[in-house]
Amino acid sequence: MSKIRRKPLITILLLLSCIISGTIFVATPAYIPKFLDINSGIDSLLTDHFEQHLIPKTSIRKYNIPVDSIFTRTVYRVAVPSTFSKTMFHYELHQNLLRYNIQSPARVIFPERDMNIYIYDNNTIRSTIRLITTEPKILD
Repeated sequence: MSKIRRKPLITILLLLSCIISGTIFVATPAYIPKFLDINSGIDSLLTDHFEQHLIPKTSIRKYNIPVDSIFTRTVYRVAVPSTFSKTMFHYELHQNLLRYNIQSPARVIFPERDMNIYIYDNNTIRSTIRLITTEPKILD
């Protein structure tokens, strides 16, 4: 092909790619973050997440820690067996919370391999989930 024939072909391809890009840009909906009522919303979301992972309510102990005169932090102490995948639990919870623009970093405590998950919103820890490993019961 000569250079004369290539220029119109390249121009047509560039124009076509610009039209396709513009169409995709216009057709894509704008990102609208979901909002969650911080106190009751996180509580119900966490309760649903515990149920999805088949954690019995008897294994969950919930209490509040006063931070100052107007704010208390909720702590969930969750007893899980050693076979429970804390990493998968944290990953799925993190994915759910990201939809609401809420962060959830975690810290593993060694040698017990317990995990603390911190629920952050606006640089404030709203809740803490402590996944505590329990020893399997040996039946005699």
